[in-house]
Amino acid sequence: MVPSVVDGHDVAALYGPAIDTVPIMFAIVDDAGVILSTNETWSEFGQGNGIRMPPDALGVNYLDVADAADDATARRAADGIRAVLDDERSTFELEYPCHSPSTKRWFLLYVAPFTADGSRYASVAHIDITARKQRESTLEAAYDICTDADRSFTEQLDALLELGRDTLGTSFGTLSRVHGDEYVFEAITTPPPTDLEAGSTVSIDALPNCRHVVEHSEPLALSDVEAEAPDLADPEWGIANYIGAPVFVDGTVYGTFCFYGLEPRETEFTQWDLTFVRMLSDWAGYELERRRHAEQRNALSTALPDPSFIIDAEGRMLDCLTDPETMMLVDDTDSLVGRTLHDVFPATTADSLLSAVRTALRTGSLQAVEYKLQPPSGDRWFEARVAPLESRAYDLDTAIFIARDITGHKDRQTELERQRDELEQAQRLNVLGREIAKALQDTQTREEIESAVCTHLTESDLYRAVWTGTRESATTVTLGASAGMAVAPSDSVSPAEHSLAIDAIETGEVQVVEDITGVSTESPTGTDRPLLRDRSAVAAVPLTTGETTYGVMMVYAPAGATVGCRESDILADLGRLIALSIQRVHSQRSLLAATTVRLEFLTPDSDGIFAGLSAALDCSFTVERRVPTSAENCLYYVRVSSADTEQVCQALAEIPSVESCTVVETASENRQPLLEITLDEISASPLDTLADYGGAVTRAVATDGDLRFSAELAPDVDIRAVVEAVRETAPGTELRSKQYFDQPVSTAADFQTRMRDRLTPKQAAALKTAYARGYYDWPRKSSAEELAETLDISAPTLHYRLRRAHDTVIGALFDSEAGFEGLA
Repeated sequence: MVPSVVDGHDVAALYGPAIDTVPIMFAIVDDAGVILSTNETWSEFGQGNGIRMPPDALGVNYLDVADAADDATARRAADGIRAVLDDERSTFELEYPCHSPSTKRWFLLYVAPFTADGSRYASVAHIDITARKQRESTLEAAYDICTDADRSFTEQLDALLELGRDTLGTSFGTLSRVHGDEYVFEAITTPPPTDLEAGSTVSIDALPNCRHVVEHSEPLALSDVEAEAPDLADPEWGIANYIGAPVFVDGTVYGTFCFYGLEPRETEFTQWDLTFVRMLSDWAGYELERRRHAEQRNALSTALPDPSFIIDAEGRMLDCLTDPETMMLVDDTDSLVGRTLHDVFPATTADSLLSAVRTALRTGSLQAVEYKLQPPSGDRWFEARVAPLESRAYDLDTAIFIARDITGHKDRQTELERQRDELEQAQRLNVLGREIAKALQDTQTREEIESAVCTHLTESDLYRAVWTGTRESATTVTLGASAGMAVAPSDSVSPAEHSLAIDAIETGEVQVVEDITGVSTESPTGTDRPLLRDRSAVAAVPLTTGETTYGVMMVYAPAGATVGCRESDILADLGRLIALSIQRVHSQRSLLAATTVRLEFLTPDSDGIFAGLSAALDCSFTVERRVPTSAENCLYYVRVSSADTEQVCQALAEIPSVESCTVVETASENRQPLLEITLDEISASPLDTLADYGGAVTRAVATDGDLRFSAELAPDVDIRAVVEAVRETAPGTELRSKQYFDQPVSTAADFQTRMRDRLTPKQAAALKTAYARGYYDWPRKSSAEELAETLDISAPTLHYRLRRAHDTVIGALFDSEAGFEGLA
């Protein structure tokens, strides 16, 4: 028991007056809850807040009052006091709000029991914790701002500065950066109006308070700058109160986070105020440092896009230097720190990389190893380069690991290998093509041509099967020669192969599929399976001269092989060679045939230029010759009847595809005018199609919008194929007649005899002399003057005779007896 007398003082008598001075509402209750005693603070609070009970509340049952209150907090307080009085709890605490109309307040109820003279009592204290609650609320608000991912860093700074102003009661709040002798305001909140804004710059000497914080690297709090630190007063800004803390970034002072006002404060800044400002400055420094590191990492990633990190001897990643997402196949690179290679890589890859790390650490030398990853975007290759790292920041056994993306290099390497293989294939195919061209020189029929090509291609190891075909319908082809197959294809070609062949015929271009089984759907009967039923690349090669397509050749590469672009181009050339050979044998048969078939065609309402003009101008056009030129345009020589020549030329000039129109011959008594018409592009013509099949066009006239033309062909030519080819070029064309008649066979000797009969003796002498003396060689062995002297004639006479002789020979070559021959 505490003595009641100390040095002559009655201590017990001092308790009452002492408790009255404590700023805590204090009361003593008996075991029934009746208030036996209160201190002065209790009475003053009751009087100040209009509580209807005696000011000192003596004799009032505290528990009855709490029970009667319609408030859950009061009931909890009553229950807690009863628990203490009944010895069920040693103490009881309860925080509760007690707001007034003008202010918000919080209190802590604290109840503790004691015994005196054998009776049980309890001391009841209501402690004002409003300041603590306000600080907690401020910290929660600051936490919410700092963790709000939806705000930018600038928005977070502005919100913290506003919170600091409200909490500290200052007018200004700034985050500033020291840059040499200048002070840069990076974020600022001020009362309006003011001209101070983010980005403003002043001299550091103009702000002695901030300069002090920067120079001493410590916080500063002054409620009255003039009174407490006159040397820090600044007449320019007039800062009267100031609280700020240094912002550290990477261990050095970056700037200050501070709050200030232009009037002295009535109360001093507390230690908590200073701690709060330091907390804000620490957060700003951390974020600035993090952002700086992120910017450095981004810049490093941009300048050095190779993923890199620090790794120890156990394969554990200690730090990520640049973004390794593409290398690691992870979403969050920060989560890699602390993980091992085996945590993020397949086992075999991790083993290989860890071995390289340990070898580098053991030997102290650079190690390199390649590995492959398979992200959703496709396979990627990397080269890991590992070098030992000596740094106090990490353990001794650490290395820097840089993974260089070499996918492009690998792709180029693969492409070069493919091109090398393709080049070898192309070279072999070129050699084979020359052999085929030589073999085709002696062929006499189309069947011999196709059979020879199929045999040559399959006897090499370039292709394992080849067959040819001609179009039968819109969806099928009829098979011709074949090689490399155990049995003849006959009707076993699948719909997919028919479709591929038709595509090549219609487009005139080589069509390739990498796997014919991949585009074939096998039926239960197996009738639509491809000819070769394992994986095989197939190329459908059109047999075309450009104007006429004779059919298609299907070539099957060995299993697993591909048909590249270069090989496809060579196959296209081979297809043209075959088509020209077929055209040759058709022409030979036509020339040597004793019997000829004459076909007459009509294209009603033709969309050709001349047919259209014949209807518009009520005239007719007779095509004498069509000459394709090397400039990729075409010359037409056309005679016009029943129309004004100038009007025809004007109408032709208005057609976009007509480049020019020239009158070559004007109208005479027995001849219609002849026009030379240049078209800017070579369009498909049914006349050319007939020539490709060995036919000689004998007539081509456009009248009333219709085109009528006829040609003579060898009797063994497939007439149906010719008609279908003409209709492909000129849809709607009708075969009007087909006639067979005998024709004399013309030999080279016959042609020479006709030339001698047509040339005068003087023309023949001039032509033979010029040929014998090398006049037609280049460079010429004799000049015109020397020829004239030899023949004892003048040079103009020589030129006249040569021109007449040339006209006779060339006319006999290009003009038939009927006056029209197939287009050149």
